[in-house]
Amino acid sequence: MEYKYDKKIDKDQLESLFSSVGWQSAKYPNRLQKAIENNDYVISVWDSNDLVGLLAALSDGYINVFLTYLLIKPEYQKEGIGTKLMNKFLEEFSGFGRRIVTTELDKEKFYNKFGIKTNGICMINRDWQNDNI
Repeated sequence: MEYKYDKKIDKDQLESLFSSVGWQSAKYPNRLQKAIENNDYVISVWDSNDLVGLLAALSDGYINVFLTYLLIKPEYQKEGIGTKLMNKFLEEFSGFGRRIVTTELDKEKFYNKFGIKTNGICMINRDWQNDNI
């Protein structure tokens, strides 16, 4: 596996990765590509020329960092890739007052292993529109 710190990732590769885990954002490849490019911190994981994992985060640089994406293709899950990505993320943002993660309930135990605990609620307003950007 090769880990890259490059925000420029082919749109088709992103669509394939996000589709593999059933995320709705895969249906908006143009927006998705721009979203990844606009994150402050991106690590991608590659098996040869195949994008198999990704972690991305937004940060104010001092206090808050928000993990926006962490996903691994299903056939590569349970191989420690997500753990490596989380450890890199936590090291990069060590000392930040808030490392914020939103996730599905079934993923809570994974994040608990890294000291990330439920604290309050997440409120969301979904507004999926077209991909014409």
